[in-house]
Amino acid sequence: MTKEDAYSERGAAFFRSSSALVANAKAIMAHTGAKRLIAVIKADAYGHGATWAATTLAKQAAVHDFAVATVVEGEEVRSALPDDSYHIILLGVQNVALAARMANQHLEPAVGSLDWLLTARDNLVDSAATLRVHLAVDTGMGRMGAKSKAELSSMYQLVMADPHFELAGVFTHFATADDANQAYYDQQKADFLSVVQALGIDQKYWHLANSGSALLHHDEIPTETIRVGSVLYGYNPAYPAYESPIKLEPVGQFVGKIWGVHQLLAGEAVSYGATYVAKEDEWVGTVPVGYADGYRRTLSGMSVLINGQRQKILGRVTMDQVVVSLPGPVPINTDVTFIGQDGAERISVEELAEYGQTIPHEILTGIGRRIPRIDVK
Repeated sequence: MTKEDAYSERGAAFFRSSSALVANAKAIMAHTGAKRLIAVIKADAYGHGATWAATTLAKQAAVHDFAVATVVEGEEVRSALPDDSYHIILLGVQNVALAARMANQHLEPAVGSLDWLLTARDNLVDSAATLRVHLAVDTGMGRMGAKSKAELSSMYQLVMADPHFELAGVFTHFATADDANQAYYDQQKADFLSVVQALGIDQKYWHLANSGSALLHHDEIPTETIRVGSVLYGYNPAYPAYESPIKLEPVGQFVGKIWGVHQLLAGEAVSYGATYVAKEDEWVGTVPVGYADGYRRTLSGMSVLINGQRQKILGRVTMDQVVVSLPGPVPINTDVTFIGQDGAERISVEELAEYGQTIPHEILTGIGRRIPRIDVK
């Protein structure tokens, strides 16, 4: 879909920049000294489009490793990158009944227990394909993984000995890499290094640097391989507690169009609950974007950009529409920037998330399918 079609049919679009995505990938690798990047493109690449992100990074940044959350997500990326030299990791718990399907599609699941491996082995008996696996070590995230040296040892020994499996990685996930709890971070790091080193697992298999670690702790852990998501899309997961030590380029911009303009008279109210009442006559505009599109109800009262100036969401965000303040009777189809730059002003996804009392990840992954994605350089 073209920009013109998106605006004509929908009155809104999410613009995604391939050059920004590639620049961020190169910047975080240079910052950490990484030789290998696992690009986290789960949740449709944080709302930007998984196949778009995968093909862009593969072609323009020579990335060969990607991580998603589900088998279906993995198959979607595999259809875009059919060559099995591209590795697709399934982060998080997986249904062991799908082990053969994973192997046949060259998908690499995270594995958190010996029982999972034993059941998977039974399911792979009739498959000619080998299942590449990433062994999870639970050092404090509490979601999945071996909790002791003995547990990891049993998993590692089985994978190394059984022809149905191939070891692809060993990893952990930090819970506090992007906040002030350094002691918890240090303990997780120490626990991971203790077990993998005790078992003699080659460092080439390790991946433990998520975005927060890669940005803020790259000199404290091995970073030959990094596994990052948020920084690829140009935002700082540690905001507002910590500034990003590198320049990140926002990949996405969310823009709507004013499709209705009218004058609100003094004493008249806007939207459900009549929470906003005009104190004097004023001009307002209606934009066909609402919480069904990912512009959350908690963003009522948030700033938007119109003609390079900050205006406000008036009243409550509704399912399909918002009403915005105007400096005067602007033309129909005037741009309203929800996320992005307009003139000298910018609304970042971090600012939006802070106002909405959430995190940037939730804002971006919530931008719905009704909003067309438009590619820009």
